[in-house]
Amino acid sequence: MTNVITDRGGKNMLLAAAALAMFMDGLDGSIVNVTLPTISRSFGGDAGSVSWVITIYFLMMAGLILIFGKISDGGAIKKVFTVGFLIFSLSSLACGLSTGLEALLVSRAIQGVGAAMLAASALMLCVKYYPPGRLGFALSIVMLGMTVGAAMGPALGGFLVHLTSWHWIFFINVPIGLIAIAFALRAIPADEGLEKTSFDIKGSVLLFITLASGLYLVEAAPSAGAGGLTAPAASVFVASLVLFIITSRRSPVPVLNLELFRFKGFVATLLSFVLINACFMGALYLVPFYLDLGMGFNPMTSGLFLLIPSAVIFPLSARLGRLSDRTERRAFVVAACAMMAVFMIIYSMMTPEMGYAPLIIALVSMGLVWAIGGGAATSRIVENVPKSESGSASSLMSFTMYFGSALGTVLFAAFFGAGAGSKGVEFSQMTLTTFLDGFHLAMIIGLMLSLIALVLAASVNEKKRHGSVVEAAASCDPD
Repeated sequence: MTNVITDRGGKNMLLAAAALAMFMDGLDGSIVNVTLPTISRSFGGDAGSVSWVITIYFLMMAGLILIFGKISDGGAIKKVFTVGFLIFSLSSLACGLSTGLEALLVSRAIQGVGAAMLAASALMLCVKYYPPGRLGFALSIVMLGMTVGAAMGPALGGFLVHLTSWHWIFFINVPIGLIAIAFALRAIPADEGLEKTSFDIKGSVLLFITLASGLYLVEAAPSAGAGGLTAPAASVFVASLVLFIITSRRSPVPVLNLELFRFKGFVATLLSFVLINACFMGALYLVPFYLDLGMGFNPMTSGLFLLIPSAVIFPLSARLGRLSDRTERRAFVVAACAMMAVFMIIYSMMTPEMGYAPLIIALVSMGLVWAIGGGAATSRIVENVPKSESGSASSLMSFTMYFGSALGTVLFAAFFGAGAGSKGVEFSQMTLTTFLDGFHLAMIIGLMLSLIALVLAASVNEKKRHGSVVEAAASCDPD
């Protein structure tokens, strides 16, 4: 590997650039949550419309990260990385300058494009330029950057909104992005030997249409039923899904390798991972509104409370991840799903009169989900396919992480609106009783999904590992 960086300074600069990119991805994936009540009051949005501030960001990442991953892998890492930061920075400025919800959503979608470019190229930087013997260390540092960003998001967002306005959660990205671009131009080696990258353009477009129409259906169906645009959206979803499957099977380089779905263990672990992300992000979408309307917290206080899950994850995740390397991973993921069910039960019954205790217990339980099962759940996906398919499984894992986040936000917003009977009603006009009706229904749905995730996680029984790959996966039988 002639492109591996060997000098210590170069490796550190490269690692810093990649970690900063993932830090920004993580930060902007979480900083918005605590500010949603303020944005909702500013623009007069209801549950469904405001949820798209989060959803559209994750939708763009899910729909584009595989494409930019292939482009980066073809030798354009530096271009993808620097252009991604430029798009991310300029769209952040546009988000902050938005005077209406529609403008904010468009800007947020463009920001998601930049975020997808950063996420795809940041990990590829380590793979391409870091010594193989230190790759595990490099990837752990880069993912730590994302974790730190996600952890800081709620507190930083609450602080900025409390002292200034919600616009500054986006403005703060601009100077950081410009500094990052200048740093990346020095830290990342020039793109050399660019390959003619081929990827499934038609499949990529069909995948994006399938995701967008499917998410719209999830958001609209609980309140609208078969009326409005639900029927046309369902037709688009079914048609694009069928065409996507046909196109992917015919393409020599499909955007998603559908052959992986022959392995039952892989399918079960992947679906479980989607549901864990969906339930976690769905709850994280609604909890800030409970803190605002139910508990009467200001944004800064809400942000501090939303730090509790991260405070649990940090000291435990690495230790439990190493423990899962030496034992059966299934127990860890099942335990994580059980903790998810615990916080859903608490949220489904919780009222402000109960005070802080149930709220804190639920937030701690949210942290335990990822502390106990985060490493095991992600590792299981790669380990339940043959070694030759581990790269495809890893890419699909990134896709499902962002798709699950988008799905959960839309799903919980939809059932919240149905339970509260508040389709089109602004949050600022809701009574506490109406809000709790929707909040509790959404969490009951989350409880059901948590139990499904638990069953799926328990259905795959890996053999004890020797090294880092499940013995059974090395010779995976599709049946």
